[in-house]
Amino acid sequence: MGEDFRQLITRHQLRGIRAGGLVILVTLHIGSALPGLLGGLGEYRHPWIPLAAYGLLTLILGGSVVLGLDGRPWPRGWVPCALAGTFVASVATTSQVPADHYFVSSLHWSYSLAGWFTVVLLGHRGPLVSGAFLGAHLAVTAALLLTVDVPSRSIGASMALSALSAGCFQMTIAAGAKLLLDSSAAIGQALRAQERVRTRIAVARQIQADQRRRYAELNATVLPLLTGLASGSLDPEDDEVRHACALEAARLRRLFAESDCTFDPLVHEMRACIDVAERNGTTVQLAVRGDPLELPLPLRRALLDPVIAALAAAGQTARVTVVRGGDQVRVGVVVDALRDRLPEPKANGIRVRTVHAEDRLLVEAACRITARPELSDRPEPPWPPAWPSWSPAGRRSRT
Repeated sequence: MGEDFRQLITRHQLRGIRAGGLVILVTLHIGSALPGLLGGLGEYRHPWIPLAAYGLLTLILGGSVVLGLDGRPWPRGWVPCALAGTFVASVATTSQVPADHYFVSSLHWSYSLAGWFTVVLLGHRGPLVSGAFLGAHLAVTAALLLTVDVPSRSIGASMALSALSAGCFQMTIAAGAKLLLDSSAAIGQALRAQERVRTRIAVARQIQADQRRRYAELNATVLPLLTGLASGSLDPEDDEVRHACALEAARLRRLFAESDCTFDPLVHEMRACIDVAERNGTTVQLAVRGDPLELPLPLRRALLDPVIAALAAAGQTARVTVVRGGDQVRVGVVVDALRDRLPEPKANGIRVRTVHAEDRLLVEAACRITARPELSDRPEPPWPPAWPSWSPAGRRSRT
């Protein structure tokens, strides 16, 4: 996934929480606050003030609906401006409410409505932040009440019960929203663990399939050779048998090298084959030119097979070259041998060229590439020329 699991889950949860809070807020704004405002409009000292406050809250509600339903963080500055407008509208409306209607009458619709605005705007911050704003709002409202009139003990208890029940319920909703958002971390961690397990299973299956394929290839080439040596039907002193053993050993090393994680797989596999030739007493020189290319495994095998066969037939010296430039990849070897039984290329577009001259054999495998990856930042080393400078004067053959 392009986005982190936790961020994606948090955004979906926040979208649902805001949608639920906005549904409650819209319902109270239209179904409870508006009837209370219009039904008791004559009870206010200055009716235009609660009307203007209701209009301001309507604008804030509309902006919250537009900005909050996508689940993304609120735009910078929106929450402070919206909370300031809500606070001013609620205080302005409360200043017009008669003293005996505070908290307990529909005329004081602004107090509960301002609390739900707080839940929608600050619910994701947790109950402490929401409670701080609700507490400040309650303190200012209580101060306005005391400046107008001091209620009796029974009326004051009823007002306190109504105010605290509304505030505690709203803080509970804010706490539940915060807990739900915090759970996204655990959910994201569990999903990442599941994804890692699935990836490991897929990799293990791929490795197992690759190993079975390799064993099948080995059974077709190495097993008959080992069986002949074990049974005595093949003579280890025979040059053909020794050449076959050297060739299969090089192929085995190449197969082992294919599973390595390297910067340049083609050269790495070539070095593995060179190591086998050097163990057999052949002095090998390697020249590399050009930046590494991401070649598929079948193409690398098709390029290396003819070179490996010639390298296994080398006597005392061999020179291997790897050239990558333009739209071509070439792998070649010059050995002091005269063997010409080379494997046929196994991939389309592979061209194999052999040149015999005196006591040397040149084998070159080349292919064209249609897409070239980005070049690496490392400088190109000062390698010697890609191919030997000698000119064959004897017989030439092409395959």
